[in-house]
Amino acid sequence: MFRRYQRGIGLIAAIFVIVVVAALAVGIASLVRSNSNSFARDVLAYRAFLAADSGAQLALNRVFAPVGVPSCANRTYAFTQTGLEGCLATVTCSSLVVAGQQRFDVESHGRCAAATDVAERRIDVRATAP
Repeated sequence: MFRRYQRGIGLIAAIFVIVVVAALAVGIASLVRSNSNSFARDVLAYRAFLAADSGAQLALNRVFAPVGVPSCANRTYAFTQTGLEGCLATVTCSSLVVAGQQRFDVESHGRCAAATDVAERRIDVRATAP
């Protein structure tokens, strides 16, 4: 007599379990997609930082030239090396004499683009001549 009232509970339980598992799968897929987009943006931002840093180092190498004539000039570097391809650094350099000592201010803007994302970073360097 009790079996008659218990028919169909297995079907309802199975549908409930399927819905819960599907909801978990959708949530996990959304979380993974969000994390991968965030990671790609972090990498792009770090590449922009490295481009700005490389531009500043190249400018300082020209200011304190190991050989040849030192120059403090504005330049733009377009990088083609692996890891920095598609990035560029715009460098501005200014020279100033303070208390009889020559000072160089270098500002480097790194910019990297990938698809629709763009990252920019800026590095400022102040150096004095020995």
